[in-house]
Amino acid sequence: MFLLCLFVSIMSTFCSHSGETHLRAYSHGDIIIGGLFPIHKRTNRSESQFHETLTCNSYDLKAFLQSQVMIYAIREINQRTPRVLPNFTIGYDIYDTCGDVSIAIRATLQLLKNQSDPQRCLLPQDFPSALPETKAVIGEWHSEVSVAVARIVALSSVAQISYASTSEQLSRKFKFPTFLRTISSDEHQTKAIAKLVDKFNWKSVAIIGSDDEYGKYGSDNLEQNFRNMDICIEFTEILPGSFSQNTSTNNLAKLVSKINSSTAEAIIIFTKETNVRLIIQKAIDYNFNRTWIASDAWSTSPSIFALPGIKKAGEVFGFISMRNEVPRYKDYVISNFNNTTNRIIEHHWTHYPLCSNHVAQSDSQESKPCMNLSSLAEYIDDDVSYNVYLAVQVIVEGLRRLLKCNNHGCTRDSKFRASELFLEIKEVNFTVNTTHIFFDRSGNPSLGYDILYWNMAQSKTLIQTIGGYWPNEEIKISKDLVRKYNVTVTAYNCSKTCQAGQELKKQSKRCCSVCVPCANGEFSAKNEG
Repeated sequence: MFLLCLFVSIMSTFCSHSGETHLRAYSHGDIIIGGLFPIHKRTNRSESQFHETLTCNSYDLKAFLQSQVMIYAIREINQRTPRVLPNFTIGYDIYDTCGDVSIAIRATLQLLKNQSDPQRCLLPQDFPSALPETKAVIGEWHSEVSVAVARIVALSSVAQISYASTSEQLSRKFKFPTFLRTISSDEHQTKAIAKLVDKFNWKSVAIIGSDDEYGKYGSDNLEQNFRNMDICIEFTEILPGSFSQNTSTNNLAKLVSKINSSTAEAIIIFTKETNVRLIIQKAIDYNFNRTWIASDAWSTSPSIFALPGIKKAGEVFGFISMRNEVPRYKDYVISNFNNTTNRIIEHHWTHYPLCSNHVAQSDSQESKPCMNLSSLAEYIDDDVSYNVYLAVQVIVEGLRRLLKCNNHGCTRDSKFRASELFLEIKEVNFTVNTTHIFFDRSGNPSLGYDILYWNMAQSKTLIQTIGGYWPNEEIKISKDLVRKYNVTVTAYNCSKTCQAGQELKKQSKRCCSVCVPCANGEFSAKNEG
């Protein structure tokens, strides 16, 4: 208890001296659900320069729309007939984390403040016995941020449900007891990637990860899977945390050189989108024409598959959590969010003013690019957005069980501990539309992956679903595709034939043997292979 009080005291000082304000949307309700979304991708934080005040940049349209899915789902619950939670209204408190750990921590502490003392910066003095206003938190996107948030919400037993954090580390209930997610963990994604490599009979791979909870644990799992399958790993490269922000170093040049000289049949990139964009741009510049396997962090990235000349990079396979449309959400966006607003929507229109008559206006150099509603709706994804929608449904089902509600009323009031709601949420077992959702002992759902292929045959790259994978099952993929890629000889595999007078020998740090002249006193009269 002493350490807990010390933590609260330190963090209270941290909050009271920070003059920073970040994007937030709030709507009052009898029960509040918190939300954490990286509506901006990064901050001005850097290794080389200290900034007293953090500012956010790189506005993300997809993350903006994902935050509005949460609001849309809550409004739908509040307005549904018959009522799911009669006599109760759900509110929301949503923050832009900018993908930054410290900003997410500050937002989380604000979410956990006591409802009876709204002026208090952080936590009440009798924490954790006091009841926080927020009963559950949805978020965050990045595993690294979710790890930090999970340590804090666990102090008051508040359920946290992530829609995109896949790091296997978060499955450790001893460290993260109240963490749940509506996306499969990387344990299953890395198994699926390894099974795809095996299905295509590829014998050598290269792995590119990053020094964070997502990239490091994902790379470790991949290495273990490939070792168990006797597939050679030519190299594993772990990118530094500042890779995408500090391109003046030679990290990128060294990596490009390593890829260029590699004989790996497939190059797996298991890191965040901002890192991948730099790598794939270089692959285009140097016309690499390799085979890439994309993790879910970038397998559907518009900023990458729309890069000019993407075909020069080569073929791309990828994995994404099984996709589904949020019911009627696209119509809601096209209707200008049903003519509702909140601070996050207002902020969006400052970046992309609504085009009048659906025609972009650019009367002066200072005018901002405008966007019509149908164009905005094109940025709706069918993976993370649906996971956000599922998270809201899961919390509401937990509330329905806890408050003992039927179509006519509920027998409990809204004064309950967050831990009571968490215990109900982790036991849910029901179907949302066509998705059956329940959690295992580690807080993971039994949800699968779509296997993707970037079809670059047309003038515009199309991302096609070519198969699927469910945890602990075999990969399902077209037999025609398996025959096409299950080859015996490619430019990058180990099947080769040496000329007479040569023999195959293994070289250090290379998966494939190479043809070298026979040693003195030895000969090969026939082609060796």
